[in-house]
Amino acid sequence: MNFSAPPEKVLRDFEFRNLLMGLFLVLISIPLFRQPRAVFSVLLGVGLSLLLFQYLKRDGREIAARALAGVPHGKILRSFLFKYYLRLLAVGLFLGILFYFRLIHPVPLTLGLSVGVIQLFWTLLELGMRKILAQAR
Repeated sequence: MNFSAPPEKVLRDFEFRNLLMGLFLVLISIPLFRQPRAVFSVLLGVGLSLLLFQYLKRDGREIAARALAGVPHGKILRSFLFKYYLRLLAVGLFLGILFYFRLIHPVPLTLGLSVGVIQLFWTLLELGMRKILAQAR
């Protein structure tokens, strides 16, 4: 990933790599778990992870626009936290219902939800290796 590129390109690259990592996790879960419920759980986790990242990106843009417009910091923070916790409650209720009816499995779901975290560690590892290799030259 090229961190010297404009921020929008870095975000697009990160999203694309998240999508690829998510597809990889879903494909690897098919032979690994061999249960439709587990594969569905990974797929649902990846989908939620990608969707929630889009919401977070949109909220970041909104926060920046409102800050540049001179909206007070406290008002921006309250608005963001309200939407964030409302979204968290909706996702929690949705997952709770799916768990109640035993439609999803927690371990594969966690794997799917971790796609952004895995990608972040992969990106940091890549950046660290670039710095190490640059210093070795």
